[in-house]
Amino acid sequence: MDDSLDVFAVHGVGGILGTLAVAGLATPMLGGAGWAEGMDAASQLGVQATGVLAVCAWSAVASAAILLVCRFTTGLRASPEAIEDGLDVSAHGERAYPG
Repeated sequence: MDDSLDVFAVHGVGGILGTLAVAGLATPMLGGAGWAEGMDAASQLGVQATGVLAVCAWSAVASAAILLVCRFTTGLRASPEAIEDGLDVSAHGERAYPG
């Protein structure tokens, strides 16, 4: 899979780490607001981890649905002929780099 913009590396990993770090950074000793009544850092980490897992599951299901819609409407790959001709010519009707 090609992720040329590093979307998952930046937003996915950063979001997961930030969400899990909330459990420890909420401690009043570090200037945080503290936890809800009856909660401590470990129980808050469990809540945060549950949220991360729920978002990951939702993202996987939604991505699979989008993939299936694209597969059956427009296809996932260019035809071999279009690839052989060059996608700039077959998709846009012009050559990007003459020569």
